[in-house]
Amino acid sequence: MTQQNIGNASIAADEVNPYCSDLDIFFSNADVDTLSRVDAILCFVNAVFSFVAVFANAIILYALYKASSLNSTSKALLCSLALSDMGIGAIVQPLFVVYRWAQIRHGLEDDACMAGFIAHVTGSGLAAVSFLTMTTISVDRLLALHLRMKYQAIITLRRTCLALAFIWTLGCLSGVSWKRDQREHSFSSIICIPICFVVSFLCYFKIYRVLRKQGCKMAGHVNLLKGKGKITEMNLSRYKKSVLSMFYLFCAFLISFLPYFCLKLAVVMSGWNTAISVLFSISLTMVYLNSSLNPLIYCWRITELKQIVLQTLCQCFSIIRGFSFKPVLV
Repeated sequence: MTQQNIGNASIAADEVNPYCSDLDIFFSNADVDTLSRVDAILCFVNAVFSFVAVFANAIILYALYKASSLNSTSKALLCSLALSDMGIGAIVQPLFVVYRWAQIRHGLEDDACMAGFIAHVTGSGLAAVSFLTMTTISVDRLLALHLRMKYQAIITLRRTCLALAFIWTLGCLSGVSWKRDQREHSFSSIICIPICFVVSFLCYFKIYRVLRKQGCKMAGHVNLLKGKGKITEMNLSRYKKSVLSMFYLFCAFLISFLPYFCLKLAVVMSGWNTAISVLFSISLTMVYLNSSLNPLIYCWRITELKQIVLQTLCQCFSIIRGFSFKPVLV
């Protein structure tokens, strides 16, 4: 399909569906053949990993529900992260595949424009939720270290849920801002993404310094939690493991979101061209793939979740195998 045909299809669709004008910016200054070849590969990748993200995060949510060793605050934060990741797999990636494949085959048409619009708006909102939740987790781990015995009294489940409600509200506003003004949305992303990264990095760096400084003073245990009327002890090695697990999640976010941030910056500075359009599509896919990567990190680092996930998978396979090999009585 030639550049002129793509342009004509986009203009014709825009006359019927105003959402096409929000998407045409990704293709108007790009070489269509190059972008189509890349998009075909990205469609396949997103189609496969959308199932992975939904299935894996659904099992993680069930495991978090069954887990008893995690405190309620940590479970709420991880549930928020898993929900946003599952939303990306269930909504964003399938719609991304639909509209990008339609663009390859026919150009932007009514249904494809609507799918693309929903994909970008929802993806922007859910990615913001994931990003802000990840930042909140790093702050929570730092507060657990500094508040110690006062942690459970101050960082309650109710306050955590209020913070998460605020985060999801900001995610909705992020999606709305994408529709209202994409340039303004790009500026907001360029400002917010580095701030969140810096806050998370400083939290983990502060935790590292405190643990390193006080390690010789702690005889294997540190009082971090306070139960009802009595002090309970958290093993220092267990706290370190939880912090390290969350730090691995942070590193995964950094790897996934950094290319997206750089491309947003490039768009603001130089506008759209073939190279930026291709790389931006790849960076979006990297952000989406993070939703499939996070459950693997949970299972790798959190022993109880791994055990529950393995038990659940074994039960599922046993049920499936039972149906498959059930003898038919004549």
